[in-house]
Amino acid sequence: MTVAVVSTGGTIASTEEQGGDAAPDLSGAELVAAVPSLDDVALRTVEFSTIPSPHFTVEQMVDLATLVGDLDADPEVDGIVVTQGTDVLEETAYFLDLCYDGTTPVAVTGAMRNPSLPSPDGPANLLASVRTVLDADATGRGVLVVFAGRVLPAREATKTHSQMVDTFACPEFGPLGIVEEEAVTWRRRAENPDPTFDPDPRRITNDVAAVYVTVDASASHLSAHADASAVCLAVTGAGHVNEPIADALADLRSAGVPVVVTSRCPQGRLARSTYDFRGSERTLQRLGCRFSDLNLQKTRIRTIVAQAADRLDDAFDYA
Repeated sequence: MTVAVVSTGGTIASTEEQGGDAAPDLSGAELVAAVPSLDDVALRTVEFSTIPSPHFTVEQMVDLATLVGDLDADPEVDGIVVTQGTDVLEETAYFLDLCYDGTTPVAVTGAMRNPSLPSPDGPANLLASVRTVLDADATGRGVLVVFAGRVLPAREATKTHSQMVDTFACPEFGPLGIVEEEAVTWRRRAENPDPTFDPDPRRITNDVAAVYVTVDASASHLSAHADASAVCLAVTGAGHVNEPIADALADLRSAGVPVVVTSRCPQGRLARSTYDFRGSERTLQRLGCRFSDLNLQKTRIRTIVAQAADRLDDAFDYA
């Protein structure tokens, strides 16, 4: 059985340079060589990039999704593992999940400690990812995130701590399973209501704003994005904004700018019919805002992908 390991850079591929700073310069072959337990698996390394994950672009996500699709079409590939830095790993994994309809299991992983630090976690995460994609029950679960022994659905996985090695979690519903020794113990199957998209690469744009609403936020927080392709807004509680933000939203909608709202809370969804004050979820509905059940960064990814596929109405509802 053959696993394709696609290396994109990040901490997992970083080494210590002069001055003590880490930079991503390890190849996929060097990553694999650092994991002796992979000697019994046929591996194919694919070099995609060697960059810090904050430098990753949505155009590169399109190219990565195309590469993953090509590997899925290769009958000699039984599993696919993508390695990346953790800063935007959840967004890359979710982008792939939205665009991938293949049958070959795909896992995305990375590391919090680069190889020059004590107890680097990259080798263990890579090994666990390979074990996961080769597991017979991994098929049909969508793109996975494998980190610190946990197997998570890309749709729900999020980075919860800036530095701890067990940073990735599903805050509301928990992992799908865990990797123990050489096997995966599965405990649930995630529901995924998202359709699969085929975005036009020529229509992919990063000009989708992401705005976080806080107390007494100024209308300028939104009016600055009047020319954006779309605006994604993390609102307070179950779907609430102050009156200046409500006014700015009305202006955006009058100008034809699509607005997708979600809660800034790490768990839970927007209300539909609990409140009706100016700036409540009822106001958002009357303004024609679309509702999302994902965090802000993933809401933005789904908006980017859906717009490029001309399927924004399929991606979000109007509550």
